[in-house]
Amino acid sequence: MDYGKWSYIPRYPRVERDGQEPKCPLDNIVLNRDKDIFPDKATQRKILSFIIHCPRDGCQWTGELRAKENHENDCQRFPADCPNGCGESIPRDEIFVHTQDKCPLATRPCPYADMGCTKKVQQDDVDSHVEAEMRLHLDLVGVKLRDTEEELQKLRNKEEELQKLRNTQEELQKLRNKEQLQMLKNTQEELHNTKQLVKKLEERINALEKKPFVYLWKIRGFHELLRQVKTGYEDEVKLSAPFYTSEFGYKVRMSLYPNGAGEGRNTHLSIFIYIMKGDYDSNLQWPFPKRVTFTLIDPKENPEDRDNISATLEKEEKTDWNSRPRKKENSVGMGFRKFVSHKLMKGAYILNDPIFIEARIV
Repeated sequence: MDYGKWSYIPRYPRVERDGQEPKCPLDNIVLNRDKDIFPDKATQRKILSFIIHCPRDGCQWTGELRAKENHENDCQRFPADCPNGCGESIPRDEIFVHTQDKCPLATRPCPYADMGCTKKVQQDDVDSHVEAEMRLHLDLVGVKLRDTEEELQKLRNKEEELQKLRNTQEELQKLRNKEQLQMLKNTQEELHNTKQLVKKLEERINALEKKPFVYLWKIRGFHELLRQVKTGYEDEVKLSAPFYTSEFGYKVRMSLYPNGAGEGRNTHLSIFIYIMKGDYDSNLQWPFPKRVTFTLIDPKENPEDRDNISATLEKEEKTDWNSRPRKKENSVGMGFRKFVSHKLMKGAYILNDPIFIEARIV
């Protein structure tokens, strides 16, 4: 028998088969189950005293069979489930390395942890977290910069106090030591590095905010759509698909009134833009700081021959339309009731039936 592998030891010897009376294996005499059959404690103790070896690779433990369960509770090579819940089984002494370097569900501190960001993200999500929380990181770096400047000012004040003691050489030598001078040098270097980081973040944010965004909306069958709206067979308003003004920007949509709205009804095409609740609102500037230009594209093939029609919404102070949405979208939009007259559109602008409206957001 190989006792190097764990094995089950029966508590009682088997002396009978299912459905038969127990008999002595030597003389075949029928035995009384209550009086003649009892556990062989001596044999059990003998078996439990057999020396076994731990079968786990890397474990050198040797001991009696009776100590197997206690050893399994302490064995560093015994497999355990990953505490992150990735489903992998790892030896106990490798759990730390697994959870730090190998586990796909392991989290990492944010690269801006030294600046105060407390979030932890999975390795694959670090870049998206840095982009999504860019403004928060900039705020944290700004706080760090202010704290560093305050600390530097305190050290400068201390240096000025030391300068006043130059007449007393002995006092000067006691106060002015290498540790304090090194601290001043390290703080100055940290301030310089922090300023450089702030500059790079500001340049990146400015570049993203100044980059114009263009959304082109194609409305098919406009001539028939206008006819049905006038006769009441079609809704008065058409909505564009929601879109973001940049990768991590504002969420908006356009609404089009083919037969006009307000003073433009029955004579003009009306166009409006609405701000919707987006995924990145907490990191954006409010009120909405962008300038929006609507353009009806002339369908001529040569761009130089096109006579596009444009109208621009300039930046405004905070109003109901450009404030941060608290519900799905703001109840008020902004645009032009008399964007383009029907009379003008009947010419070349609906020559091929579909029309194209461009929204340029800067």
